[in-house]
Amino acid sequence: MSDLNPILQFQGHPLSRAYAVKAKCAECVGCTPNHIEKGFKESISSCSSYSCPLHRFRPYKREKSLEGQKLSVQRLSNDPLCYKSI
Repeated sequence: MSDLNPILQFQGHPLSRAYAVKAKCAECVGCTPNHIEKGFKESISSCSSYSCPLHRFRPYKREKSLEGQKLSVQRLSNDPLCYKSI
């Protein structure tokens, strides 16, 4: 269990910034040195505490999908706002 528990990992590497952030996030969602909260990685990933100073550094972030962000490609030559260079 100790190799999976971020709090115990931090105790083993107290100078590591990454382990410190993982440990604090795990503690925030209910983990202790003796207990790992079920689904803690998902809870950290979907954290909505945007005012937390560690929010942007939190581990286990969801990968941003580019699928929903694709824009249609237009032919610029047909675009009235596109001017030919002189």
